[in-house]
Parts: sequence; structure tokens; C-alpha cells
Amino acid sequence: MSRVEQAIAAAHEAGRSAFVGYLPVGFPDLETSIQAAIALAENGVDIIELGPPYSDPVMDGAVIQEATTAALARGFKMKDLFTAVRAITEATDVPVLVMTYWNPVFQYGVDRYADDLPAAGGAGLITPDITPDVAGEWIAASERTGLDRVFLA
Repeated sequence: MSRVEQAIAAAHEAGRSAFVGYLPVGFPDLETSIQAAIALAENGVDIIELGPPYSDPVMDGAVIQEATTAALARGFKMKDLFTAVRAITEATDVPVLVMTYWNPVFQYGVDRYADDLPAAGGAGLITPDITPDVAGEWIAASERTGLDRVFLA
């Protein structure tokens, strides 16, 4: 059972739904976003969901679009995501999922992403814009590295 599955099971055993807290990583700056995620963990969140900035966040609402646009304007880079995941997972046992569009993963390199995320302590990816029937490369890479896959329908 993965860390995400364990967190959900523990919440259910406690008679409640799992609380997943989302934050756009890098907003208002990298260190503040790390501290905010740690604060979520310290205050009862079961799973942390980090959203890395993306240059065309068409499926996000206005508030997330503004936050990620500001993070990109301040120089956020993909390496900062892994820095944040590492800092958060070193400070807490709460599993961290990354909510990202597929293009940044593809551009970074699917296998490289699948290696770097668990190396930083990440638990898996939520990919809202790719479906399992076309995600063979990601499924293979995530199975190889033990990352959770969360597809949205």
C-alpha cells in the first residue's frame, strides 16, 4: 500500500474523508510556499497537493492562474519543485502529490521526472490532462519508481 493509500485508509479508519490540501508551489515565493505546505501538514492535512506553475494554466481558476503567473515571473524553475518537495517531506511525514499538466513532465523527461520526484520524497502525480489509455510511458515509469498515479475524469 502506497503512502497516499495509507493516508486515505487512516482517515477512513478515523471515520472521516481524507483532507487533501492544495498549494501552488513557488507562490508568493519558494520558501513561503514550502512553509505553507509544512503548516498544512502540522494542522491536520492528510495529503499535500503541490501545483507547479505552468505557462498556460487553462484548466485552473483565476486565483491559481494569478499565483502561478506570479511564481513564473519571479523565476520559478522545475528544479524548484523538487527542492520544495524535498524540504516538505524532510519536515513532515505527509505524502506529497504533484498536480501537473502532462507537458511539463514530457518536456522534463518522463523517466527523469519519475526518478527525480521520489528521490525528493514525492509520492506521485495527479495528471488532469492525460488519460490512462495514452499514458503508457508514464504508467511504466511510475510503476518502475513506485509513484502513485492519479488520473482525472
